Amino acid sequence: MQIILNGSFVTDAFEPNDVDCALLLSADFPLDPTAAAELAEGLPFVDLHMTEAKEFEIMVEQLYASDRDAVPKGVIEVVL
Repeated sequence: MQIILNGSFVTDAFEPNDVDCALLLSADFPLDPTAAAELAEGLPFVDLHMTEAKEFEIMVEQLYASDRDAVPKGVIEVVL
């Protein structure tokens, strides 16, 4: 599984207010259907996108790669 974090949470903002996540689903997802259902319902302050490879690539390389003014920005990658 691979997770990309984006949003004010990964900046030097004094009080970040959200975190945007793209979660690349593994072939064996979900191992725990109850946990998967909870993730699908959403989490407070987390905008979670559970995606397959093609959508994940678009989110990471296009959507998360720059801000609203098309200025390139960084993200945090979590590899599990």
